[in-house]
Amino acid sequence: MFKSFRIFFESRIQDGAKEGAQSEQHRLRVATCALLLEAAHADNEFSDEERRKIGGLVARRFQLDPGEAAELLELAESERAASDDLYQFARLINEGFTHPRKLAIVELLWEVVYSDDVLESHEDALMHKLGKLLGVRHQELMALKVKVKDALG
Repeated sequence: MFKSFRIFFESRIQDGAKEGAQSEQHRLRVATCALLLEAAHADNEFSDEERRKIGGLVARRFQLDPGEAAELLELAESERAASDDLYQFARLINEGFTHPRKLAIVELLWEVVYSDDVLESHEDALMHKLGKLLGVRHQELMALKVKVKDALG
């Protein structure tokens, strides 16, 4: 009898841990998408091309189908609009991701910024701000900028 209770509770704990991990992963994805959307909105022009670009980046990065990526972006857009600042998203990323994963996010951010082939001064300022919030060194930020710019031609 005690063995069956133990098995029952162990399975509940494992299920709860899985749900907690999935919930944490979901929050990290929303935070990442919110920052990507912020970068896209930085020039006050959020085009369908930028939306498609972000959808493709999100789908590829998180291995989602287009419908799942669109849902995630919709949720992130509402979270971003309801937010007073970017710190809450950066804090989640800082707590949940290693430095290499944060660098990957910064690379995605640069891809969004350069999706229209133009770097506006306020976009550059936002990227420096996000770099600081994410604990990315200036040299790393600039190296990723050059990498993305070179890849885009």
